[in-house]
Amino acid sequence: MNIFSTVIVTNAKKAEAQEVLNELYSLPALDGEEAYVSEAGLEFFGIELKKGTSKYWASSGAFVSKELTALINSGVAYYTSFGNDFQAALEACGLTRVDNEE
Repeated sequence: MNIFSTVIVTNAKKAEAQEVLNELYSLPALDGEEAYVSEAGLEFFGIELKKGTSKYWASSGAFVSKELTALINSGVAYYTSFGNDFQAALEACGLTRVDNEE
C-alpha cells in the first residue's frame, strides 16, 4: 500500500536513512549465488532544506508502507508528515527549500 508522506532527515542521518532503504530491498546470498545489494535508497532524500546553517533532506511522495515503517522504526526520521502538503511539513519544522538550479 502506498502512503503519501513527507520524511525529513538531518544531514548527519541522510546516508543512514538511505542505507535503511537499501537493506530493505537487498537480498542475502543463496545457493552459491551472490547477494543482491540494493541501491534503492539513493533515490530518496534529494530535496535539500535548511534552517539557519543546518542542512536537512526530504523525500515527499508515495511511500510503500514498509519503507515508511522501516524509516520510522530506525529512528532516522527528523520529521514525518502524512498527506500531500509538502509546504506544511516545511513550515512545521521552520525549514526552507534550497534552490539548487543553476
